Amino acid sequence: MAETTKLTPAKNTGFSTPEKKSIIPATLPAPTKVYTTNIGRGRAPTLRWEVPEWDLVETGRILDTESIVRRAFRVKKNLFLKEGYEFTGSNLDRVAYVKKRLQQIEVASGIPFPILISQTISSLIRCANAFWVKVRKTEASGGKVRTVGNKKLKPVAGYFLLPAETVRFKRDEYGKIVKYQQEIYGKVAKEFRPEDVIHFYLDKREGYSVGTPILTPVKDDIRALRRIEENLELLVYQHLFPLFHYQVGTEDAPAAIFPDGTSEIDVVQTKVAEMPSDGCWVTPERHKITPLQAGSSPVAVDKVIDHFKQRIYTGIGVSSVDMGEGGTANRSTAQTMSRNLVDDTKADQKEFGAQFYSKVIVELLKESTFSQATLLDEPNRVYLKFKEIDFEARQAKENHLVDIFIKNAITHSEMRQMMGLEPFAGDGWPTGTKKSQMFSKGDGDWSQTNYGLIERDKVILQSLDEPGTDASKAEAASRTKATSAKAAGGSSVNNKNQPSNQHGTRSSTKINKDNLESLIGYSTPIHDIFNKLRESIASDIRSSGTKLKVIDFNLDVAFSDAKKTLVRKSKLAYRAGLRESGADIFSVNYNSAYTKIQKHIEKYILKLKEDLYNQIKRHTIRDMRLKQEDAVFVEMIFDALRHRTDMIDKSEPMRAYNFGLASGFRSLGNMNMRSVPTSDSACNICKEQFLIYKESDAIIYEELPPLHPHCKCKMKVTN
Repeated sequence: MAETTKLTPAKNTGFSTPEKKSIIPATLPAPTKVYTTNIGRGRAPTLRWEVPEWDLVETGRILDTESIVRRAFRVKKNLFLKEGYEFTGSNLDRVAYVKKRLQQIEVASGIPFPILISQTISSLIRCANAFWVKVRKTEASGGKVRTVGNKKLKPVAGYFLLPAETVRFKRDEYGKIVKYQQEIYGKVAKEFRPEDVIHFYLDKREGYSVGTPILTPVKDDIRALRRIEENLELLVYQHLFPLFHYQVGTEDAPAAIFPDGTSEIDVVQTKVAEMPSDGCWVTPERHKITPLQAGSSPVAVDKVIDHFKQRIYTGIGVSSVDMGEGGTANRSTAQTMSRNLVDDTKADQKEFGAQFYSKVIVELLKESTFSQATLLDEPNRVYLKFKEIDFEARQAKENHLVDIFIKNAITHSEMRQMMGLEPFAGDGWPTGTKKSQMFSKGDGDWSQTNYGLIERDKVILQSLDEPGTDASKAEAASRTKATSAKAAGGSSVNNKNQPSNQHGTRSSTKINKDNLESLIGYSTPIHDIFNKLRESIASDIRSSGTKLKVIDFNLDVAFSDAKKTLVRKSKLAYRAGLRESGADIFSVNYNSAYTKIQKHIEKYILKLKEDLYNQIKRHTIRDMRLKQEDAVFVEMIFDALRHRTDMIDKSEPMRAYNFGLASGFRSLGNMNMRSVPTSDSACNICKEQFLIYKESDAIIYEELPPLHPHCKCKMKVTN
């Protein structure tokens, strides 16, 4: 009888075809018209160059001459970038790709990416607009050439900030940008294609071409305040020195007229002019000197000045507290006054992040080799997120997320994403159905958390008295001495007289041969990246020829990533050695050991990278006609140096492991130790050569085993 297969009906996704949900939609033109000066001119169909609706140059002049505005913009920029930013997403491969592309762009353009972001935010705060110009070049980019309509676009190799005050453009009646232009007085204008310009903006009104600068409604208030301050300056100058009224004569005895025609008043005026600055007057009863004082002003000038200053603060979006004018405000009042600035800044951060995703990240992902069908899927998106700038709000939010995670409402990855952090990578967390995975050490981020460092060992320790799972029984069986002593009526702590801590002296789980091999032999990051580089560089040479700058850059990026993996692996091996020695791992200073491990690994990887690059530089000819020959030479160079990658991958974790053993033995008071082979089948070199440490000897990281390539000798305590 023939077998029949039951067909499962396709799941209804709501799309007409399964492919519809995966495509990248084409850009649609806007159906609504905008305010523009290019349309409605009768027989003149050619588009003309437009300038922004707002005078962005005047905004810059105000910033240069008005200290209040300059300080306020500085405060807003510092708050915007206060806690920094990061790239987040569920798919760590795509997050790593975006970071690496931006790193390549940073190197190619010569502009550090944080500086580019800082300058962009300054332009947004000053002008509400910021423009980036893209430079496309295949040789200086890690992206691929793509086709948009009938055009072939090279990948982005660099971003450069275009001053917003110099931008002009052509657009049709629907607002579609046809071309950009940079115009600077006295210089030839430079034109750019719309696909090569990115326009970031804030507060852009519908129908307008650019965002509205925040100073637009504040300009008149700034001018009014300046006029008031100038008039006040004149008032102070006029009344700084007192004015005296000198009265000569009275009604009964008026000023006399002398025979020569001069009067007594003329005589007094001459005397006043000749009087020294430190002189004084002695007058009869007919002379009277009265100082004149300005009468009280009909307007309280200080209140007027405070009024216009407050209008400027309100228009810019800051408070007097933000500007350093605390006055009588207490802490609660100051926090309330600064709340509006924080909320406005967070809103601007979200708006800029959304534009950065749609205008920068999406294009970088389109230039990748990832499947375009899944580009818009939420798990594959990469976002630029600014960290929480309100510390108290961040603290409350994080506490809330931890609480709902503990109550099983969200996953750990979701919790970290909501905090603005990337999910943990690697092993070490108890997943699946086996409870024994609680005791899996792993090599991922979990091993560095409180769970990996403390809680996991605490569970193991508790399993001695309450064995239940297979893992806990196995752990309890490994400590039969303590268990047997307790069963015989003795103490479960065999160092009762001199306990090292509240649990007695105990060593962590012994590292057996298989676990040691997993730490040292199974993962080969340098070897793996070396093979990938061989294929990648040879392929690039066959297609584009030998370009040493590109090769040097690719070597730097690749070996940097491999170095991080090997350092992390060696740190785990160091901790494994500490555990096997029986030392208290919580009392050890890891920073010093980690520094030695990292420096030693960096030295060998840097040497390998330099030798590889120098060999390629020496034995290849930069001639496009010899691309095939150069590629073969490069493959031979890689093959000749491959053996060094195996030695580095195996030797460095083993050395870190022995450093953990030696350090742990010394911390327990065991001063004498030596290296011993790990098996009877060890080579003659391991049997004949060994390292001995005595009480007065210092542990030197570089001389620890392995004593030769692929050596697996371990440090052991001796009498």
